[in-house]
Amino acid sequence: MSNPETEEKPKATRRPAAKEDGEPKSEKPVEQASNEIEIWPLRSYQDAGEVKRRGGPSYTVPKRHADALIARGLATGDKPAAKRKD
Repeated sequence: MSNPETEEKPKATRRPAAKEDGEPKSEKPVEQASNEIEIWPLRSYQDAGEVKRRGGPSYTVPKRHADALIARGLATGDKPAAKRKD
């Protein structure tokens, strides 16, 4: 009988070396997930020492900070509809 400890195991194959800088990389660029989200103020509040006014312009913040502002009802991640003037 053969002993599993003494049997020859297949040799591991080597992976190809990384591409050199001069060689073209993959054709499609890989999109990285953005950590920043664009938000719009729903109420006036102070953020990072700056007052953000209700109905003011949008700005980008890190996702976790945006989630906290949205949860508190201060901002929204969806662009608000424009107000009608009669």
